[in-house]
Amino acid sequence: MNNERNHLLDVLEMINNLQKNTQVLDNDNSCLNPILGQNNNLVFNTRPVSFYLCNNDPLSINFENNEGIESTDVFRIEGVRNNLVTLRLLVLQDDGTITSTNEFATISINCIAAIRCLQDVSLTF
Repeated sequence: MNNERNHLLDVLEMINNLQKNTQVLDNDNSCLNPILGQNNNLVFNTRPVSFYLCNNDPLSINFENNEGIESTDVFRIEGVRNNLVTLRLLVLQDDGTITSTNEFATISINCIAAIRCLQDVSLTF
């Protein structure tokens, strides 16, 4: 189990480093794609992710916005330290686009069983 946690931590750190050092190459929808993709000369700066907990439930976090309480299961990795991951909460819009919030959460990777990577996007913070 410890080796699985180490691999999970390695993937999270790789995504975090990619987002900090944006490069351009063909878009590949894999979590392990070592470069953020490009589309129509738009350089991506985010690999959105969803997490699944050890009980197989998706990680969903509530936050407050102008319209009340909202829930999201899409995140941007903002930092990895020891076994903790700081996430920016993202919102998947009805039209399929993703927008950024100024809401953050820190979770333990001990609670995470799986990561799902979405297509790379360019976000404004």
